[in-house]
Amino acid sequence: MSVFERASSPDEDGHICFDPSWNQGRGTYGGIPAAAMVREMMRTLNRPECILRSLTVHFCRAIEATDSHVEVQLIRAGRRVAHMTAQVRQASEVVCHASASFAASRDVDLRWQEGPMPTVRPAKMLPPIPMSEAGGPVFAQFFDYRFGGDRFPLSGINEAILRTWIRPKEPVTIDTPLAVGMLDAMVPAILCRLTEPRAMASVDFRVQLFADFPLHDVDSESHWLLDAQARAMGDGYCEQTTWLYSPGGRLMGSCQQLIAILS
Repeated sequence: MSVFERASSPDEDGHICFDPSWNQGRGTYGGIPAAAMVREMMRTLNRPECILRSLTVHFCRAIEATDSHVEVQLIRAGRRVAHMTAQVRQASEVVCHASASFAASRDVDLRWQEGPMPTVRPAKMLPPIPMSEAGGPVFAQFFDYRFGGDRFPLSGINEAILRTWIRPKEPVTIDTPLAVGMLDAMVPAILCRLTEPRAMASVDFRVQLFADFPLHDVDSESHWLLDAQARAMGDGYCEQTTWLYSPGGRLMGSCQQLIAILS
């Protein structure tokens, strides 16, 4: 088991205790409970041909590093598509909940990828950014971040676009729960417009995956590219869309996130 898998795997009864080493601010980084719900839904569905296509997660409050329980409900399972919901409870309170669509591949002759992977500096030419040591969230200690684009956090520029290479520090194959986690591990693009840190938190996010994981021909030590843009900010909330590209430039997924600015 990788450190991410251990941190996000409920036991056979759905119980899990979140580890404070994965904290982000006051609570657990959202990729961990999201991955825990995905794992429990995959285990309950038990149909390997139906892969996760869409996942929406709502964070009801800060998720404490404490004993928790993941509950799953199968809404409907058709011949190719299944719909499910999941929630994480702490004591008697729902702290986050999700809905998901799982679907098998369809034999159609349509396939394309508009918008190639942005041209950025190769990860191997860039130094890793010690995010957790530079005032970033605690959970960032488990990822290797490298800024490949020409925009940087806290630079005060007039665009909120940030392109970041990422990989787990521990060499591991990227599976579906970890892909969801990496899409939520992005450095917020809004930071490019700022000159000093601001407290912020995710209200919800919606992930869509465009291919089956894992990719068996990808080196476990390769970096993946997160291409994030925050296009709108108002009333204390920011919309951010992040695209996930494989090391070879294949578009693997996206995440649309609503971020609350807390101060």
